[in-house]
Amino acid sequence: MRKLATLLLCLVACKNAPPKRAEPLVADAKTYYPLEVGNSWTYEVRGSPEKAVIEVIGRDGEWFLDDHRGRLRYEEGGVRDADRFLLRMPLAAGTRWTAVENLVVQHFEIVGADSSVVTQAGTFIHCIVVRTSSTVKKDLTFVTEWTYAPHVGIAQIVTSTVDAHGKVDEQTRLSLVAVHLAQ
Repeated sequence: MRKLATLLLCLVACKNAPPKRAEPLVADAKTYYPLEVGNSWTYEVRGSPEKAVIEVIGRDGEWFLDDHRGRLRYEEGGVRDADRFLLRMPLAAGTRWTAVENLVVQHFEIVGADSSVVTQAGTFIHCIVVRTSSTVKKDLTFVTEWTYAPHVGIAQIVTSTVDAHGKVDEQTRLSLVAVHLAQ
């Protein structure tokens, strides 16, 4: 009986899965971070019963303002906040850039240009994964992986620490539960 239930679950999941394309999606940063007043994203925070909601609530010239005091804008090179690029062109594995915030050097790299992620909001394919790393102590690195889904935005954020021996300790995980695009 258990095998039959598992088989039925797999068949339903395959039937409802979005079709895969033969080639990765080629697009610009706007495709992966849709900014418009009224757009909102709801995230489940691992280990917490509460949900995190981020909504674009206004504009200040080229800047999009969110309800967490965030400021984002599109530039020729990608999408940035007030301090750094969050997503940088070209959207290809190996693209690297750096930023300095509060005297800490952050190293960014696109580590996945055709990844997939499964969240409560759905299964997303052709995702861009950006890894940020910064040394917080001599033998400890703080790492954040941002997964951007096309036409959705950030589908998942995972933060971890990595010690000098390569031991990874996941700190937080935010996974998309719902997205509302104003368009």
